Amino acid sequence: MLGRSLLAAIAALAGLSAAIQVRVPEPWRVAILFQPVVLKCNYDTSATQPPTIIWKYKSFCRDRILDAFSPSSTDNQINDQLQQADPNYNPYVNCPDNSRTVRTVASKMGNAVTLGSDYQGRKVTIINDADLSMEQTAWGDGGVYYCSVAAFQDPSGITEGYVELLVL
Repeated sequence: MLGRSLLAAIAALAGLSAAIQVRVPEPWRVAILFQPVVLKCNYDTSATQPPTIIWKYKSFCRDRILDAFSPSSTDNQINDQLQQADPNYNPYVNCPDNSRTVRTVASKMGNAVTLGSDYQGRKVTIINDADLSMEQTAWGDGGVYYCSVAAFQDPSGITEGYVELLVL
């Protein structure tokens, strides 16, 4: 895999503008309560300036644990039908933000990492280029984590990916 700086140099020499490509290599993670977890987020960009990284938390649309204990419920049967009609439909992720908790976990500009207000005092940070590291998971950490990458010089492409985290 070409490094971002080499990719940017090649694109600049060729006069090309490549789009951001965000990839989440592990879209589903399980963590044990109070244990560390790293949510990985990879990206490629032709931008020469470091992009801004933002990790957001969104609560699950439905309770995964409750669904696991009542697989024959009417809601589960409806969700199964929706998934058959649209394989990209995810009943735990696809719902309006106003029907669930949404908060910023952390953002990174250059080397500076800023934590959202709900994460102040916790050992949470962005490591490597864009990976979210939590030294101790807590009960409220289970949900969907969105990694967004924004570069002024490279505004198009796939700028976001998500990881579902289940804390046991």
